[in-house]
Amino acid sequence: MSAVESLAAPSPAFDPLADALAGALLAVRAYCAADPAVVSGRGLEALIAGVALGAPRKAWLLPGRRERACALVRGCGADRLDQARPFRVVPPGDSPAARALYGVGLALAGDPAVVFCGTGTVGYGAFHEALQLAAVHRAPVTFVVAWYANVGPFAPPLAVSPAVLARALGLAATVVDGTDAAAVRDAVAAADGPTLIEARLTGRS
Repeated sequence: MSAVESLAAPSPAFDPLADALAGALLAVRAYCAADPAVVSGRGLEALIAGVALGAPRKAWLLPGRRERACALVRGCGADRLDQARPFRVVPPGDSPAARALYGVGLALAGDPAVVFCGTGTVGYGAFHEALQLAAVHRAPVTFVVAWYANVGPFAPPLAVSPAVLARALGLAATVVDGTDAAAVRDAVAAADGPTLIEARLTGRS
C-alpha cells in the first residue's frame, strides 16, 4: 500500500489530523479525476491536499490551474474554484512565475502566502526575482515547488535543485516526498519566514 493509499484508508483509532488529511485528499482526488479541463491536477493530489491543510487559515494560497482544487479544502464549491478569493485562494493566472512575485507582494502586505510552483517555473527570471525579494525583505512566503527530475526531452530548468538555489539566496529550504500528503502538510506548517519546499515527484513534468 502506498503512502497516499494508507492516508485515505480508515483508521481504527480516531486521529483528527489524519482524518482531516484523508478527507482533503479524497476530495481533491475526486475533483481531479472528474476534471474535464486539459490542465488537471492528477498526480498532484497529495501535494495539493498537504499544502492546503498545512497552510495557516489566514495565509493566501496561490495555485496554478493544476492546483486550484486546494480551494476545496477551505470549503469552496467545485463550481466556484475560479472565484475563490473569499476563501483566501487567488484565482490562477496565466504566468506561473509572476504568481511567485504576487505571493511575495501579498506577504509583504501583512499576511503569509503559499505559492504553488511547477518544475518549469523555476527557470524563469521572475521566479528568481521573487526568491531574492523574499529573502532580502524576510517576507512570510512559502514556495512549494512540484519538482520532477525527469523533464522529458527538455533541458533541466536549473543546474542545481530548487532547494540548493533557495539556500544560496538566503531562504530556508527543505525537501519532501511530494506524494506523501502528511510530509507536505508538516513542512508547510513548519515554514517560518521565506521558505522553499522542494516536493519531489516521479514521472514527467
